[in-house]
Amino acid sequence: MSLFMSVLALLIAAFIVYYQYFYKQKINNDSKVLSILRFISLFCILLLLINPKFEENYTEVKKPNLFLGADNSKSITYLEREDKVKEFRQSFLNDQELIDKFDLKVFNFGSGITTDTTLSFDENQTDIHKVVDGLNALSSDQPSPIVLITDGNQTFGNNYAYMLSKNPVFPIIIGDTIVHSDLEISRVNVNAYASLDNKFQVELFLNSNVEARIKTKLLVERNGLEMYSSPVSFSKEKKSAYVSFYLAADTVGMQLYKARLIPFEGERNLQNNSYNFGVEILDEQTEVAIVYKVLHPDLGMFKRSIESNKQRKASLIPISEFDATSNDASVVLLYQPDASFESAMKVLEEKELNYLLVTGSHTDWNFLNTVQNKFSKKTSGIIENVFPLFQNEFNLFYTEDLGYENFPPLVTSFGEIEFIAKHEVLLSQRINDVNTGFPLLTAFSENNAKRIVLFGENMWKWRAQSFSDEKSFEKFDLFFNSLMQYLQLSDRNQNMDLFYEPVYNANESIKIQVKNYDSNLNVELNSKLSLQLNDSVAGIPFYIKNNVYELEINNLVAGRYKFAVEELGADKKQYGTFLVVPFSSEQESQSPNRNDLERLARQSKGMEFYEDQFEGIKTELLKNPTFKTVQKERNNLISLIDWKWLLGLIVLSLSLEWLLRKYRGMI
Repeated sequence: MSLFMSVLALLIAAFIVYYQYFYKQKINNDSKVLSILRFISLFCILLLLINPKFEENYTEVKKPNLFLGADNSKSITYLEREDKVKEFRQSFLNDQELIDKFDLKVFNFGSGITTDTTLSFDENQTDIHKVVDGLNALSSDQPSPIVLITDGNQTFGNNYAYMLSKNPVFPIIIGDTIVHSDLEISRVNVNAYASLDNKFQVELFLNSNVEARIKTKLLVERNGLEMYSSPVSFSKEKKSAYVSFYLAADTVGMQLYKARLIPFEGERNLQNNSYNFGVEILDEQTEVAIVYKVLHPDLGMFKRSIESNKQRKASLIPISEFDATSNDASVVLLYQPDASFESAMKVLEEKELNYLLVTGSHTDWNFLNTVQNKFSKKTSGIIENVFPLFQNEFNLFYTEDLGYENFPPLVTSFGEIEFIAKHEVLLSQRINDVNTGFPLLTAFSENNAKRIVLFGENMWKWRAQSFSDEKSFEKFDLFFNSLMQYLQLSDRNQNMDLFYEPVYNANESIKIQVKNYDSNLNVELNSKLSLQLNDSVAGIPFYIKNNVYELEINNLVAGRYKFAVEELGADKKQYGTFLVVPFSSEQESQSPNRNDLERLARQSKGMEFYEDQFEGIKTELLKNPTFKTVQKERNNLISLIDWKWLLGLIVLSLSLEWLLRKYRGMI
């Protein structure tokens, strides 16, 4: 059809030109030239109106991509392998066989991918999972090998060893693969706060990879003074150690401690031999009101456990004598409430005061379900014995497993518990050998209020069992006081609260948050707060984010820092102390992570190579049948209207015709 219309356009253009220039006209050289120009213009215009389409056939040759990434992190410098990385990458860039077969794409990586191929080895973080994931997203459906020249030491992000990569990964393992003996403090568990003239527990987890028996010493220091020491030994059979001890809370304020393992002769990596931590020592006596209606042995146990901490005083108050509006207690313990607790609980809920709620066989659940909306329980009135089951995932505050599996059961009314508020479970319920999934001891917070709920009575039996196991009440009383401490710390007995970490690593962003309160202890967001660091005159202003004042400080050198937060125009100031320790996560490992790189290669159907095996990976890439050059025959339908030169031809022919007519003086 297009061909017929094109021929018709040709005939129409020829007919018009013949009629205008030759029919009953005097023919000369000018008319011949003008007729040709007019014919070209008319024919091209008619063709554009018809817009015929043509099919174009061509062959497309597409080489597979080859992603070549070089690790640009500081760990390469610590391993003294900068020249090896540069040399291996340059071998790829200079190899013509690889360039002919692959579309080579070169990049550097650290915390992410960069197309800047200048290697400076100054990246502070490495995320290999993110790099592989990003390259998979960039690749087409055609298999594209990913070559990573790296030591495999990842400092943050998801574990790359087990990731599913749609493209095969070929790690080039950089560094000395000999595993050197090393000691490490892997974790420290300690509560962030402790009360003056008491003791707080510290737990340390130590690891090693030694083959021979090694004796060393664990030291804990404060301001350079030894606070605790203990001999520690490791061997081929004993690769880890657990050390637990108590330190005296003898000085008010933020106390900074350093735990360190004395290195053995020849140990290369000393950075992971030390661990800094901080504890805030509080000097204030906390009043705890134990409110009850039913007399029970639990009440005496609560009072004794609470007052085992010299900074706490507990008062037993019958509900008939308790006035929540005028009571000065920082924490309230409500024991098995019923309808007589109505006014007290309404005040606690309205004022967002903190309490520990204990339920049991005498609890009025119809009342309790009505007076608060954070949780509810459908009870049948049947009394049930429930055993505790410790939950390791609990992290609102530090506590250890006291051997709860050996503790006697608590008594509770049987029924399904439903939580509306977001909560964390410290102990769950076990009936016989069945984990019900219901909480036995749980904690939650909403707005400025914190709550702990114990769904059972007879906790006095637990304290007795703990004494039988440990020959002391100390462990159990520390556990119970950790509950009080969690509730106490949100008691707003001052007009400004600071939130920050006691220890930061160098190059880490230091975030300090402040909650400011007005005279009625309501959160206030209309003030100007400023931070002075190390008694400097210049202040750093806070900004408001998520209903708190916040600021970040970067690039502080290692050292101990004091700061003050002041409300400008008001007599309100709070002080704090933190420590910046010299640290580079890239320096933690003194050898490549060969195991994870090999696992990544196998998972992705690739293959691992080492820094002296360029010819090996070249042969694998060139001979691997998966990586093929694809040749595709393509058909492309082209419209005549897309031909820009045709429009130019029309303009040119019309312009020449107009100029010639003007030049000859023709109309």
